[in-house]
Amino acid sequence: KMKKLIPLIVLSCLLPLAVNARTITVTGDTLDNAESKIRQQAPASATAYRIIEARMGNKVHITAKISD
Repeated sequence: KMKKLIPLIVLSCLLPLAVNARTITVTGDTLDNAESKIRQQAPASATAYRIIEARMGNKVHITAKISD
C-alpha cells in the first residue's frame, strides 16, 4: 500500500508548482531579440522568467519558464 501512496503524495505536492509555471519558446536573430520576445509574450501577471534552454546558430532559440 505504501508503494502506491508515496507517488500520489509526491504528485500532489508538485502539481501546484506546475500549474503556476508556463513555458514559452521563441526564435530570434540575436539573444537580445529572443529575450525581448519572451518578455512580450509573458502574461502581465508574470513576476519572473528563467531560461531553461538556449541554442545559437543561424538563429537564437530560447525556451523560458514563466513564473506568476
